[in-house]
Amino acid sequence: MIYDKYGEYYDLIYRVKNYDGECESLISYFKKFSKDEIKSILDVGCGTGGHSIRFAERGYNVVGVDLSEVMINQAKRKVEGRNLPVKFFVQDMRKLSLKKKFDAVLCLFGTFGYCTRDEEILKTLKRLGNHLEKDGLFIFDFFPLHTYVRRESHRSIHEVEKNKTYILRIIDTSLNLKTNIVEFKIKCKVIKNGKLVDRFEEEHKIRIFTPPEIAHLLKETGFKPLGFFKVNWQAERPYSLDSITLQTTNVACVAKNLGNRINMQS
Repeated sequence: MIYDKYGEYYDLIYRVKNYDGECESLISYFKKFSKDEIKSILDVGCGTGGHSIRFAERGYNVVGVDLSEVMINQAKRKVEGRNLPVKFFVQDMRKLSLKKKFDAVLCLFGTFGYCTRDEEILKTLKRLGNHLEKDGLFIFDFFPLHTYVRRESHRSIHEVEKNKTYILRIIDTSLNLKTNIVEFKIKCKVIKNGKLVDRFEEEHKIRIFTPPEIAHLLKETGFKPLGFFKVNWQAERPYSLDSITLQTTNVACVAKNLGNRINMQS
């Protein structure tokens, strides 16, 4: 199961991730693209709650869902006794069923790409749309095709250390041009006080897209695409309003729910 062991060490691996800057820049999307005030948020693929909790701290009513029980349990522990307006549930976005609608749905950090087949993408988009108010916003990011066409295979090495715990992560990526699926082979070693205490491997398969392809999928499922924008994880506010270029390695999409679906189960 993906995000089993990796989920256990997720917060340490991404300890410098700029959650506050990401949330603030996403709020700027709310203000620009929503005619009504955004008050409730569904965070799909919420992981250990990095975004959900920060939005709740800012006064939004938040529900976070993730397929990983390991990560949801961590998110729940983070909010114990804090009385924040946030709840966490283990759910598969392809089968999402909360019997509730939200002003905005978020699907961040490449999560959308875990839907790799056309039929599950369409099913997921319908499920997400059925959990959105009419004219509500769907905001997500994805890996663009052009980035991986330039580098059909790639290796990245990441090291992080905190409180005498050191993690070495190696990711080898390869692109299948017939399916537009990138396979991420992740290898991690965990060292505490100079001793190897854990090592594990996971394989993640993620679909990559072009903006016209995303626009078509959205229109087919009752959404209106409002724009595609550059994401720069190193920026103070990663989600920008800048136009995408061939150098853009992550793309944010903002779409509006047209609200023309028949029922909550479609």
